[in-house]
Amino acid sequence: DSHTPGLAFSLSHRDSRCANQRMPSGPLQMEGGARAEPFVSPARSRCHCTDMLCCLVFIVALLATVVLGAFGMKNGNPEALERFAHGRDSFGRLCGRDPGVTDFRLVYYTLPEGHPPVRNDSSTALDIRKELIPVCTTKCPKAAVGDEKKNSTRREVDLCPHDEVAAGHCAWYGGNATRLGFYCVDLDVFTSQIATGMDLHDMQVAWFHLLIAPAVAILLGFLFLGFVHRFGHVCIWVGLLLSAVVPAAFGAWLFHESFVAAGGTHLPTWFSQLHPDTMRHVSYGLWGVSALIFLLACCFAATIRAVISVLKATSDFLTDVPSQMVQPVLVGLVQLAFLGGWMYLFVQVASVGVTEGNEKKCIEAGEMFCVQWESTTQRYGLVFLLLMLYWVVNYLHALSLYGTAYAVRAWYFAANRRGISEGGQCLCDCSLSIRAFCSGLCKHSGSLAFGAFWIALARVGQILLFWVQKNDEVAGNSVTKCLRGCVNFLAECFARFIEMVSEHAYVEVALQGFGFCEAAGEALKLAATMPAEFALVGRVAAGVRVMGVFTIVVGTLYTCAMVLVWFPPDGLNNAKAPLVVSGVAAFVIAEVMLSPLSSIARACLHCYATDKNCERATENLQNLINHRQRD
Repeated sequence: DSHTPGLAFSLSHRDSRCANQRMPSGPLQMEGGARAEPFVSPARSRCHCTDMLCCLVFIVALLATVVLGAFGMKNGNPEALERFAHGRDSFGRLCGRDPGVTDFRLVYYTLPEGHPPVRNDSSTALDIRKELIPVCTTKCPKAAVGDEKKNSTRREVDLCPHDEVAAGHCAWYGGNATRLGFYCVDLDVFTSQIATGMDLHDMQVAWFHLLIAPAVAILLGFLFLGFVHRFGHVCIWVGLLLSAVVPAAFGAWLFHESFVAAGGTHLPTWFSQLHPDTMRHVSYGLWGVSALIFLLACCFAATIRAVISVLKATSDFLTDVPSQMVQPVLVGLVQLAFLGGWMYLFVQVASVGVTEGNEKKCIEAGEMFCVQWESTTQRYGLVFLLLMLYWVVNYLHALSLYGTAYAVRAWYFAANRRGISEGGQCLCDCSLSIRAFCSGLCKHSGSLAFGAFWIALARVGQILLFWVQKNDEVAGNSVTKCLRGCVNFLAECFARFIEMVSEHAYVEVALQGFGFCEAAGEALKLAATMPAEFALVGRVAAGVRVMGVFTIVVGTLYTCAMVLVWFPPDGLNNAKAPLVVSGVAAFVIAEVMLSPLSSIARACLHCYATDKNCERATENLQNLINHRQRD
């Protein structure tokens, strides 16, 4: 078969006894044409469920989330949150929504008709706000030359509702109103709570343009995966070559420039402060770095070849089982669906205890949206929802990693890699992924939920620590800020360690059928026996993944920016918020689509390590048998 993993060992030389312990069931063509006995791996011999207690806790937590959402739907007041998008007029009507003002979507704040001129600047903002009246309108008023010296004058009668005109409220005092969402705001008078409403409005009016971001990100993701498949191993060798050649070349150029500087020739600005001797010393250091990289490449040539073989196996796997490029997209769609439902529950819970404040007092305080919370009860619910968001998202990510490792096991140990009995040989054949998901959900949900819980707990803890650190910064206690910084650093290290162990444990759960703790222990043992391979494979795969994420995010942002420039939506104030949302969506999609690179490489490495340990065990067993026979 031309599509072999290319690792430093041969499948045809495995001892059948070792294969009986390690490999999936099914015949394997052995050397000389003989077939070994059917193989039964630990993953298939262990048909029981793992970590059942964690599975039950996870189910209870999901039910609690539903109950909390129902509580928010019953006791919440999401209508009050509409004030972030629509304002009320002096008669209490929601502009653009309530009867009588449906044609007047905007709200502006003005002084009554005939009011004496006011000095419109930030120093008199409080005095002006005390007399302002909210009025629904169809057009934001603009200042003309000399208006600030006149009394508040009536506007055109068709710009405001008839009752507001009759009450003398359809007037303007001469300021310059800026449209922020559906609010017309004099920025010299209102200085708070403006950016939030403007961003929400910009995202609302650009919703159709935001739909372009996922499509562009998915297209760029597939293009990048195709590039990695065809030129990935070449890029690794080129990267190693450049990492050794570029410092040496830059050092040689700097060494030459040091003699030019000694001759009195003018150098570029960023070298003008360096002494020629310093430049030569920097050159020596760069040459030392190049020599060190070259020496390490020579000393670890076998390890580098093994890493490249693993990555080549990753590329071959994507060729033979292309359905795995679709699997993360399917999981990502499920994550997006859950995120949509979670956001709905989040709004419902966040609206518990929220009320609209007194309009006049809010205007005096410069708070246009006039929304306030009467209690802090909803905060505990929001923290729980945040924990569940991370837990479920990480659980789905763990399920995706498990499905990938399951598919790699089926492909890696198959007698014919182009004819895997479990399917997945074409892009639309999801039978292998469905089988893997069913296996993970039915047998190992507890193990996957256990690892996802610790990751979620670490990440939510980081968010809470960051929030506490911000409060300390406001307080200005330097000692406390330093301690919080150290704690945050340790929390980040702990979170990354948990993620690393969990991701490797998921692979062992799929390969061996262990519970989470046993799988994590086995993964750490493999990492301890092959530290260089585990470190390099992870770093190289992470580097390719970062490059892909960067490419997808930048390409998506550029495309969305061009669309917003060429076809701007009506009412858009600033493209910043839509572009931020597009960038976040592209980042999430890129992470989902490129996760197979690192997860497949990780699974292939575990298969390689399993085989290597199996060969050692077989050799030791054979030596023991020979020794006893001699005795």
